[in-house]
Amino acid sequence: MTRSAGRQTDPAAVTVSLAAEAAVLEGRLGVLREAIDEVNAQIRKVSEKIAQLPRTAAESGCTEAPADGGGDMGLAPRPTGCL
Repeated sequence: MTRSAGRQTDPAAVTVSLAAEAAVLEGRLGVLREAIDEVNAQIRKVSEKIAQLPRTAAESGCTEAPADGGGDMGLAPRPTGCL
């Protein structure tokens, strides 16, 4: 016998306990789904903002390098027509 003699399991009590635990888990699942939806909305907003940012020189096709090679600290002015 695998159960101890003093511990008897009432199937009805086990059913009630499992149903209560399932209800708690379903509630937590709902909270998590809402949180995921909020995170997805934030990701979409950030993605839209990133898409609106000015493009870098490499993305815009600007490949012209500064005439002096960029200076000592890389602070040389950008070539005309490049952002």
